[in-house]
Amino acid sequence: MNKPLFLQTLPKVINNYFSDRPINSVTEIKVTHACNQRCRQCNIYKDKSKPIHLSYKKFEKICRNLKNYGSLVGMISGGEPLLNSEIDKILLHSLNIFPLSVSLVTGLYFPYEKIADTITLCLENNINLQTSLDALGKKSEYIRGVKNHSEIVLKNMQLIAEKKQKIGSSSFLYANCVLSNLNLEQVPHVIKANKNAGWKTTIGVYHSLIERTNQADEMKIASRDKFNQVVEFLTDNPDVLNLNTFIKGLPRVMDNDFPDYCPFLQGKRTSTRLTLYENGDLYLCGGKSIGNLLDENLKTILESAIYQRRLQEYKNCQGCWSSCYTQKHLLFHPNGPAQALHNISKLLNLKTAAK
Repeated sequence: MNKPLFLQTLPKVINNYFSDRPINSVTEIKVTHACNQRCRQCNIYKDKSKPIHLSYKKFEKICRNLKNYGSLVGMISGGEPLLNSEIDKILLHSLNIFPLSVSLVTGLYFPYEKIADTITLCLENNINLQTSLDALGKKSEYIRGVKNHSEIVLKNMQLIAEKKQKIGSSSFLYANCVLSNLNLEQVPHVIKANKNAGWKTTIGVYHSLIERTNQADEMKIASRDKFNQVVEFLTDNPDVLNLNTFIKGLPRVMDNDFPDYCPFLQGKRTSTRLTLYENGDLYLCGGKSIGNLLDENLKTILESAIYQRRLQEYKNCQGCWSSCYTQKHLLFHPNGPAQALHNISKLLNLKTAAK
């Protein structure tokens, strides 16, 4: 945590909260839609629009907007953000905007020597690193659409963990595993491989909620028994960082039995997650952009009629159980003291895991 920056940001956060605006706890900034993988669940690499990359100059402009509003956690993603030639400057500047943490979300599908300098920059500045590993061997190649995927990624994960230990970094290292019909049998092995490489695991579940995800029938979970076995394995698993309330709710996906709340509605102030595309467009969850941070003020956007209409549209949403959206709502809205204590213990475990 950057304590001086946090103290500067806190009054803005409090003002937004009591003004019935989102406190902007998490902002994901996609700095490119270029990618060197061809994942089954994603179509971002098919995007031919311009600009392909978010320039550092425009990133600075967006960040001034975010800082004026008050922002806490930043996630720098893509596509593959390491393909943006200005990624090092982007990451360093992010540290002046987001006081709680900055994370680089990267596929790590590179020869290590090509990314070593940026990885070292992250570790030296305690920038968190998130990657993705859904399966091993040929199954991983099929899901990610590239050769030797798990071998390359796991080797890089291990080298990064060793470098972290050597320099005494507090960067948090975690790999996200998306549950789908293609990988249920391998989930325990993936978590073990992550642990052996020195990384923790987070769990997601396949969905096609947003425009850059594919409707892939082969990924929709079909076997209830296999899925329930995986859920049982994940519950109370010390190597899994998700809240138990999220893990135990995963079977909802099989029946489309989603809760009658939406994080963007019932958790409007605490659970809203903002996503920025490389052209400056601002998104919530489903639906089109609600504004552009290169042209408009964030406060104005979040007080606009377009924003209010989008919230009204979400009232008719069928619901979801996405870790990106649902889990933050579960964190801030525990169902009783026992869940609150569990949530606190998970947060404390995150701090321990980073060390």
